[in-house]
Amino acid sequence: MSKKPLLALCCVLLSLGGCAQFDDLMSASAQDDNAATGAERSVRTDAPYINVDARPGTAHLRNVYIEPANLANMQVIQPEGASADGEWWVTDEEAAILQRTIAYEYTIALTFRSAFNIVTTPQQADLLISTAIVAVHPHESRASAARDGNSGGAITASVVVVNAATNAVLVRAVDTVPSDDIWAFNQVQRENESLSQVFRLWGENIRLGLLQLQGRSDDPALQ
Repeated sequence: MSKKPLLALCCVLLSLGGCAQFDDLMSASAQDDNAATGAERSVRTDAPYINVDARPGTAHLRNVYIEPANLANMQVIQPEGASADGEWWVTDEEAAILQRTIAYEYTIALTFRSAFNIVTTPQQADLLISTAIVAVHPHESRASAARDGNSGGAITASVVVVNAATNAVLVRAVDTVPSDDIWAFNQVQRENESLSQVFRLWGENIRLGLLQLQGRSDDPALQ
């Protein structure tokens, strides 16, 4: 495996604009409800923080803008005794795939049962959702994983939703989700179902938090 360059990812906040790309994202919301039932049934690792003080006036907010994810400050939490592994840092090409996949999976989750609408610009939005990839946690070092075939691990993200008009934080989640193929994050060549499931769970967690904030949730776990 060739050594990837260690990149300062300050420019990784890639634009997701463009009509063709947005059309592709919106086609996700046109799928039937079965497309999101997996996320609907999945167990969330952490309940989101709901800012009840910011609840007044939020019941009608529906239009969501998905901001590009921040990958610049990601840490790699290596197993005990493992040395630093620079190949975990993503390239610009990998970042573009991750950005698109996160936006797609959030679109699936947030538009499930027509809960929210996805818009193309912040100016159109009632709600702004931002994501920072905090850390990846491989269960084994690169050498051990190659030897034993154990590709498991977890990914942690901080996801926050703010009121676009007031900038008040409405919902926040720091969510660690396990993956049976954490190494897919290390060599992103195309959309990967293992990663998609992780991003889908983040989106679902935020959707349920927003529904609770707006008094539209019937999920006992969020009451």
